[in-house]
Amino acid sequence: MKLKELFDGVEHDRIQGDPDTDVTGVCVDGRLAEKGDLFVALTGARADGHDHIDQAAARGAAAALIRNADPSVVSRAAALDIAVLRVPDTREILSELVNRFYGYPGRAFRLIGITGTNGKTSTAVTLDHILRSVGHRTGLLGTIENRCCGETLPVRRTTPTTPDCVELGALMSRMAKAGIDDLIMEVSSMGLKTGRVNALTFDVGVFTNISPEHLDDHGTMEDYRASKLKLFSLSDRAVINMDDPFSRAVAGRARGETLGFGIESGSAGAPFRETLCAKDLIYSPDGVTFGMAYRSVSASGKAASDLSAAVTLGTPSRFAVYNALAAVGAALSLGVGFSSAAASLADRIDIPGRFEVIRSAGGLSAVVDYAHTTEALENLLTAVRANPRCDRIVSVFGCGGDRDPGKRAPMGEVSGRLADYTIVTSDNPRTEDPLAIIDGVVDGLRAGGGAYTVEPDRAKAIEKAVSEARPGTVIVVAGKGHEDYQIVGCAKIPFDDRAAVRAAFARSDASRGGRGAEQ
Repeated sequence: MKLKELFDGVEHDRIQGDPDTDVTGVCVDGRLAEKGDLFVALTGARADGHDHIDQAAARGAAAALIRNADPSVVSRAAALDIAVLRVPDTREILSELVNRFYGYPGRAFRLIGITGTNGKTSTAVTLDHILRSVGHRTGLLGTIENRCCGETLPVRRTTPTTPDCVELGALMSRMAKAGIDDLIMEVSSMGLKTGRVNALTFDVGVFTNISPEHLDDHGTMEDYRASKLKLFSLSDRAVINMDDPFSRAVAGRARGETLGFGIESGSAGAPFRETLCAKDLIYSPDGVTFGMAYRSVSASGKAASDLSAAVTLGTPSRFAVYNALAAVGAALSLGVGFSSAAASLADRIDIPGRFEVIRSAGGLSAVVDYAHTTEALENLLTAVRANPRCDRIVSVFGCGGDRDPGKRAPMGEVSGRLADYTIVTSDNPRTEDPLAIIDGVVDGLRAGGGAYTVEPDRAKAIEKAVSEARPGTVIVVAGKGHEDYQIVGCAKIPFDDRAAVRAAFARSDASRGGRGAEQ
């Protein structure tokens, strides 16, 4: 694409260079620039791309885009033998430039965005299953994997959930070429705050819930909430958890039709003309059964549709019901029939690291889950406690370093209150002292009143939990879920909770004459 075509209609100053310069790619990392790239200099919390313009040019970049910067930056950029353009905010227009470069791939399929503190991944995977069950070709972009038509894409991840603008544009272009019908995307608060999806139009936006999280990035809950709301000003339709107190604000921001979902009556949120409710929840060791009812009313207030179905999910938890409702609500908004969506929930839907149950041949059991917020840990432990076969919970968890120190004591309080015994350990300590992080958790454990011990080595903590277990005990290992690493300092060290649990179970079974772990 010619430089002048890429910037047609975009307000900018051209400092130097030929407007007919060919641009063959877009990049934001000077270390990865390739011949013909437009290098976009972004200012971040830890680095400034304007410091790497020379590096990008040396690697063959054909042009650079800078912000309205101080004269020294402009002078340095002007000394390079490449085209240089300037805009007020490079981050603000990056999404538009990338989408323009790839020919607006999002117009080739329907786009579904899912945001919220908890439940994004489970909702996305469930919705993907529903759509594929009725014959749709789907793409999935999320925390666990990026997938196209059932095939996992080997993509270099630059961000944990929502890809950065450049990566996202390339992935969406690949999806369009593959001929998908629907792309389901987890949309993080930082993805929204930093403008990664600014130029996209979502056919459906889904709101799961909100609770304190990522305050190290956002600073305040007000900023966190405002970032989440951005999705709904970009969405033609909205599917909203009406049991969450923030639902009224979400509904107020929605620019199109809305569908509310909830359990029982759903009393916290705004009125909705379409509702999807779960009633009469019955828990068993193997899942939860409930009645799912869909109702729509006309503009005059008269009932236009009343449908119901009995549903059984394989995860025995209230939050699993919410995630299923969110997925069904999105499917209905895309035109999938109610009975087809409900029927697909009967299938086994495995989500790695999300309430993943591991059992040993000797009768021990563990649940591995990604829960790393106060609300998620409380939901997880409450769900495990509801299992009639559970008479004792041993909780193993920690909190991440360099992240949200304010959630450490509250998570400790929850585990102290809901678990019978807690083993506090490390969870991606990063550059912080693991013992200092643990001290913050212990403050909450003391308030919660539960028995606890400290074991900073996560593998040893899991081993200790298994040694403390007996039939009827459920070991809950929370915080990392599907992750297969620990971040210590700046290094990623291989570590998988699930593998550690299986290994500990195998050793336990061997000492008792058993046969090893089963799932």
